[in-house]
Amino acid sequence: MSKFDVLIVGNYNVGNFGDDLLLRSCLENLKGKSFKVLSPTNSDFLTFPAGLRSLFNPRRFIDPFRAISSCSKVLFGGGGLFNSDKYYSFLIWMPILLLALLFRKKVYLFGHSFSSKPGSLFAFALKQVEFITVRDSVSYDFLYSAGIRNLKLAKDLALELEFPKIKFSNPKYLLINYRTYKNVDLKKIKSIDNLITLKADQLGLKKLYCAFDANLDAQVFNELNQEFILASDLEDYLLNIKWFACMRLHACLYMLKHDIPGIALSYASKVKSLLNSYSFKNVLDLQLDSDIHLDDLVFYDEDIDFSEISPNPWEII
Repeated sequence: MSKFDVLIVGNYNVGNFGDDLLLRSCLENLKGKSFKVLSPTNSDFLTFPAGLRSLFNPRRFIDPFRAISSCSKVLFGGGGLFNSDKYYSFLIWMPILLLALLFRKKVYLFGHSFSSKPGSLFAFALKQVEFITVRDSVSYDFLYSAGIRNLKLAKDLALELEFPKIKFSNPKYLLINYRTYKNVDLKKIKSIDNLITLKADQLGLKKLYCAFDANLDAQVFNELNQEFILASDLEDYLLNIKWFACMRLHACLYMLKHDIPGIALSYASKVKSLLNSYSFKNVLDLQLDSDIHLDDLVFYDEDIDFSEISPNPWEII
């Protein structure tokens, strides 16, 4: 196999719009270099087996070795790949990280979130990485407290993408996105959705449900008996969206990058922490045990300055 410059590693091409934005950012920022992608499906190389069916695909045992042996550098391109809230994510991504270090490749982690302080073994591995950028201050504190210094707070990779300006015309939609996560179960989402329905009626807006994960979010909307669109079709509706009420981080960021204000429904600390980094304060914390009331849903414009956080240092790759 011919050699190439950068192996881009991430949870791409699995129906998650936010993760695919991260890949798009990597591709745009690495122009001029030769690269290939390693992800769970539909890529140049596949990850190691992570489920029963994948055990029967021999490519999954070979591809990571072929990919890492053929590249000069390895970039884990954004997201919450090493998420201690979901230990199976370690089963997918940790072997690839260790393999890259074993092959003595220069490894970079750009635009990541961490949900807890890494343990001693994981911290040791991260210290062998050339450079790490995290997208929220909570993640920065977790890593810094573990003695990791090859570290910088930088933008979420999706925020480095440029989108065309929208000329809004007759805004009539309230964009809605939900997902389940730990203590935010379907029962809680149904309660929130009832309130958002009342708020949409008060505002004289139509509800537009949007799945930013074509599988998981779609399951939620089916349980709610609501029709929905996929995020990949969202461009057709942007000029008619007045506000958003979204749970997924990249749903919120995508709206804010298009100058559409709204409410972030924070299901995890990374959402609130990252948005607060850009002085976005209209965040409703769903992790709290207290009930949510109609008066908590307040929509207003905010000036968001995405230049407050530094871009990722692509020049070092």
